[in-house]
Amino acid sequence: MRTIFDYAVVGVGAAGLSFIRQSQNIKNKKTIAIDRNIFTQKNHLFGYWNMPWTKEMSVHAHKQWKNWSIINQKEEVHFFSEDHPYGILYLDKWKKECLKNKEGLIVLENYVRSIKKNNEIFEITLDNNDLYYAYNIIDSRTVRLEKKYLKQHFLGLTIETQLDVFDEHKLILMDFRVDQSKGLHFIYLVPFSKNKALIESTMFSYDEESYDWYKKTIEGYLMKFYKLKEWNIVEEEKGSIPMTLIKKPNNNFINIGTMSGAMKPSSGYAISFIQKQIFDLFKKNSLENKNSKNPHKAIDLWMDKIFLKVITLNPKLAIDIIINLGKSLNGDEFSLFMSGQATNYIRLKVVLKMPKKHFIKALFTS
Repeated sequence: MRTIFDYAVVGVGAAGLSFIRQSQNIKNKKTIAIDRNIFTQKNHLFGYWNMPWTKEMSVHAHKQWKNWSIINQKEEVHFFSEDHPYGILYLDKWKKECLKNKEGLIVLENYVRSIKKNNEIFEITLDNNDLYYAYNIIDSRTVRLEKKYLKQHFLGLTIETQLDVFDEHKLILMDFRVDQSKGLHFIYLVPFSKNKALIESTMFSYDEESYDWYKKTIEGYLMKFYKLKEWNIVEEEKGSIPMTLIKKPNNNFINIGTMSGAMKPSSGYAISFIQKQIFDLFKKNSLENKNSKNPHKAIDLWMDKIFLKVITLNPKLAIDIIINLGKSLNGDEFSLFMSGQATNYIRLKVVLKMPKKHFIKALFTS
């Protein structure tokens, strides 16, 4: 007699893991998780601001910072938040937590070749031709985009040094004191201790750069601002994120994560919105074959769309826009704005700091 699973999670990244974790709170449910790279994918970190739906995730965070800043050639904008600190969570640690309860869970390292529905049951064919069956498909696979979009691409190096040079109590969210000739470019610096930090060269542009280009940027930055000539690379991470709203696919699966637009288009932040999406999905017990709710408010998506259009048409304005945005908000307001929880008052404060002519032009440009 064939086994029919309640949930088949296809793609076990951040969203798939979070779904599995929450589904374990429902008794007498059977889940199968399928991802050919589930145990071989490279470890990487997620950044987020602490919100009500990230509480469980924050228990397993590597570290949190109440202080962070944004820097350009002229000034440094400081932020502080007691209620919404910035946290870092490693994929491997979150995976271990989400998969530790084996009751009612089967994990397969396979590729899904096809999914078809017969009556009310989905038939899943794997790359080895094995068949599995489920009442619900939870799809969190990576989206492939055919069109060329603005991208956030980066190389991050976690390094250890012999010298105590980093301020371990303050995270640098964006430091624009790097080459701006190829696109909007900044350093993201996550200080784990006085002598260990993640240094990430990040750029917003249509074209990615070579590994050596990012690495030379990091080397130059560390030499210029920290007088560092030598260090050991502990980990590295290279990636690219499309900065666009991803439309929901037309299917009868429960689509979660980037598959259903969880990523914030203007920043690339996703993990907090994924958590909110999963949190709301189980909170409302809407586990049926339909798309889960997009975690972004329509007004925030509209503001993201205008912002991306402005920096695409006027890339030289981007740094001033981000600095002015930061100067208009305190730490709590900034955290809420970046996490999709801004009030209309916070949004108004942001809008009033924007260059009116360019935003009006972008509004009426197709």
